[in-house]
Amino acid sequence: MKPQKLILSVIAAFVVAYYGWWILASGDWFYTHSRNAPNRAAILKIRDGIRVGDDYEGVLRIYWQHATTDLRIDSGSSKLWAVSMPFEMGATNWVLYLDFRDEKVSAIRVRTSDGPRPSAGPDDISG
Repeated sequence: MKPQKLILSVIAAFVVAYYGWWILASGDWFYTHSRNAPNRAAILKIRDGIRVGDDYEGVLRIYWQHATTDLRIDSGSSKLWAVSMPFEMGATNWVLYLDFRDEKVSAIRVRTSDGPRPSAGPDDISG
């Protein structure tokens, strides 16, 4: 192998290794399941604090009382809000969905980011 090709191959291997680590292991793009454990616990506290019939303001109060810095709330719709955590490999991160009817909570669900109910997740609540 020519020295130039060897040098280019080594540089390419370092670049691939660095960006592979950055995307998959650094935590900037994906969290590990154990690193997301405090976020799962916070989602459960938020879920347990919200009751069917609560209004938007009550939901926000519970959210801000228990939210971690990593949780995000999407309240852009008057019918469905979502509280989400950083992504995990395998889409095992949880999302708390809050359905609203007449500006009151009508259902509370926890799902994984790809849709199914997590095996260790809580039961759905509906009114």
